[in-house]
Amino acid sequence: MKKVFLDADGHCINIGDWDYRKQVNELGETVTTNPIPEGVTESYAEVVTGWDGGIYLSTDPRKDG
Repeated sequence: MKKVFLDADGHCINIGDWDYRKQVNELGETVTTNPIPEGVTESYAEVVTGWDGGIYLSTDPRKDG
């Protein structure tokens, strides 16, 4: 089981931890340049390695090529 992020329609948009891409601006403040989009939920799901070496939800038909 891995952490996954699902959009409002239930489509997986990220597997693993979210990369917030925090940067320091010219004022020395840390800012997030990649926030989680509104409506996205965090969950856990079974993840597998697909035929092409990519990682997919175990329910994703693309995993089989």
